[in-house]
Amino acid sequence: MRPSGFRVRKSGSRLTICRGGLLMPDRRGSWYCLSLSAVIVLAAYSVPCRSAQAQTVELILQDPLEFDRPADRCESDLCTSLVALIDDAASSINFAIYGARNQSAIMNSVVRARNRGVRIRGYVDRDAEGENYYTSTESWVHRIGNIRDDEERELRCRESIEPTDLKCQQPRGFTGPLQCSAYRIGDRFLAASHAAREPFGQVNQIMHHKFFVIDEEHVWTGSANISDSGTGGYNANAVLIIHSAKVARAYLNEFEQVWNREHSTCNKTPEAPAEFVLGDSELVVMFSPQDRTVYRGVSTLIARARHRINVGVFFLTSKQLAADLIAAHQRGVKVRVIVDATAAKNGYTKHEILREAGILVKIENWGGKMHMKSASIDGEVLIGGSMNWTSAGEWTNDENSLLIRSARLAAQFDDYYDRIWDSIPAHWQRRNARPDPESAQSGHACRDGADNDFDGLVDADDPGCSAVPPPLPELPPHRWLSTTHYRDFSDEYRVAWPKRCLPDYRPWYVCRAPSKTRD
Repeated sequence: MRPSGFRVRKSGSRLTICRGGLLMPDRRGSWYCLSLSAVIVLAAYSVPCRSAQAQTVELILQDPLEFDRPADRCESDLCTSLVALIDDAASSINFAIYGARNQSAIMNSVVRARNRGVRIRGYVDRDAEGENYYTSTESWVHRIGNIRDDEERELRCRESIEPTDLKCQQPRGFTGPLQCSAYRIGDRFLAASHAAREPFGQVNQIMHHKFFVIDEEHVWTGSANISDSGTGGYNANAVLIIHSAKVARAYLNEFEQVWNREHSTCNKTPEAPAEFVLGDSELVVMFSPQDRTVYRGVSTLIARARHRINVGVFFLTSKQLAADLIAAHQRGVKVRVIVDATAAKNGYTKHEILREAGILVKIENWGGKMHMKSASIDGEVLIGGSMNWTSAGEWTNDENSLLIRSARLAAQFDDYYDRIWDSIPAHWQRRNARPDPESAQSGHACRDGADNDFDGLVDADDPGCSAVPPPLPELPPHRWLSTTHYRDFSDEYRVAWPKRCLPDYRPWYVCRAPSKTRD
């Protein structure tokens, strides 16, 4: 109970010292002095202690059909949750983001925090020419200050694509680096020659994080960029908010590595991923490239799946993860995958390989992007973070991923996933079926003011939005080979073997391989 005779308005009003106590407002707006002894009693009953806040994990999922265009708004829970954390910051904000575009509410909240004395440090991506993809990034740098970037790393550490000894034939019309792979499906092999349509000679090592650490206690992270289509709410995204000083320290360690590497080596220091228990959730935080997140984390969880897997990702080009999903399907796991329509045009996409293997794959037709990098497994495990399911996400980009065992969060994701799966017509589940991402086939794409297929053309200026749109370019081919026939091509197409796991191995995020099988 509270002591009688005192009326305290819990409005966030600033408390002012007066003689013998604190100056407090009453309900009529008058002020009176409260004795220090009474202040101590009131604090014990009515003032929440920040350090005693329960350690929890929250999941925010953005419906891609909620808004009909990107906009400089802060109406989605993705945005309002971040602004609330920033506005409540008392001592420090450290953020690493790919870039920023048209999210003035978030930028203004960071400026307000700086102006009231909060220490701000930020880190953004730049290519070797000093450019950032998002147009408001420079405004953040100039208005907020104390923001570094990875241009120096791009200049010192960029890797060239070297010719490989792969011998499969280059697909006609595709001049980019060649990827030759085969997948064992039953008693046959599915062989594919993947390549980009345009050549490229260097790999950009993207600083692809999207995380904020507030007061060394709260982490906001996930797949949403700080943009009108990301936190603005147009794309499908998944964000996790973690209230834990221990998890915050793991993210701060990653932040310090990117913050200080201008004067250090090109590589980050690997550390063993640590497991955290927060309320009803167990989670493991992994960072790319040092932790090999695909092989040690995502592949492990897929290999341990027994019943169902729901995947929602922007890009799915990883040979390893394609092989893992195929193996799960072959042992009876129900696998569903949603990929982005623009990503389905990529020369390395594996969605048609998955379809050929019998996996249910839909290509979104929303207008906004399928921008998540998430999956749920067996109604028990959730995968989230910033990492696309690509080799770049595994080997070159700065990324963060969370592996979470929580029936509560997995159920929340599965309920959301069922809704967005049902929103995509069954037509876009058929083999070779994919909507043009900027056309009348894709929701509001021809009137949303966005360049949905990243070709520099918007709405009516894009040929896809014309009365007679051109057909989408063909994807690289694949073909079936019998076991006997494959022997003749084994030097050309290397098999992408799935990760194999003992399903009853106790640690939920660690995989022990069967005997005589290389892990």
